[in-house]
Amino acid sequence: MKRPLVVMALFFSQGILFASKIKISLSIAYYLLVIFFILSLLSFKRRLMFNIFVSCLIFVLGSVCLKNSKNLPQCHILKYIYYKDAGAYMLKGFVDSQPVSKNNKTSFIFKTQAMQFGNLNYSCCGKVLVYLKGKKDFSYGEGLILRGNLYRPFAKGHTHKQRYRDYLYNQDIYLIMTVKTPQDTFRLKHNQGFVPKRLALWLKERAEKLIFQHTSFLTAAILEAMVLGEKNDIPWNVFNAMMKSGTVHIFPRLYTKMPSIAF
Repeated sequence: MKRPLVVMALFFSQGILFASKIKISLSIAYYLLVIFFILSLLSFKRRLMFNIFVSCLIFVLGSVCLKNSKNLPQCHILKYIYYKDAGAYMLKGFVDSQPVSKNNKTSFIFKTQAMQFGNLNYSCCGKVLVYLKGKKDFSYGEGLILRGNLYRPFAKGHTHKQRYRDYLYNQDIYLIMTVKTPQDTFRLKHNQGFVPKRLALWLKERAEKLIFQHTSFLTAAILEAMVLGEKNDIPWNVFNAMMKSGTVHIFPRLYTKMPSIAF
């Protein structure tokens, strides 16, 4: 087999693509993985059959890796949500992204540690996308207690919402929380989060301020998108014109902030 690493990478990526398009249970994928592994061992001295079974093994391995990454842990908050109840939930955790404030609204990713619903308390894990009214000066790693309504980003019959839901799922975000009033947010004294990420976000925020301080708004928005990958400040008519002209590719495909706030 010429260039085996290239061929292996190709079959592995095809397995990931197959698993993302076709529904197959993780147990069946594991069975296939074991079967092709045994067949590969048995056909070791027969080059053609060995190459075929190894290729199938790598293909299935790619599918298993994708399926396993989507397998939620037992502590995930999604497993504790009761959709028939319309009451408010209380979540304890910390801010896990750079908050976005726009049009008197704020959004950020929240990493949960505990949840309360009525008289029930659970230790939990998982990410939640939070939307709240009002501009808040939250920062990455800040500990919070939030009270609001939780729901899944359902998207039946709407292409735009379908893409947005898939975008959230790819970031391991399966729930959205809406916080209606500023009184439903409680700040905690401790600060958490990954220290290198906190430093990187701080440097990025400083760079954004310098760009907007020394250039006009439109120039700063385009420069911010090119250098930092943030497209939220580009006017829609400008972005749409760049898409039509084929020049939008100058922006890197980097998303560290959430997309436009919609609630």
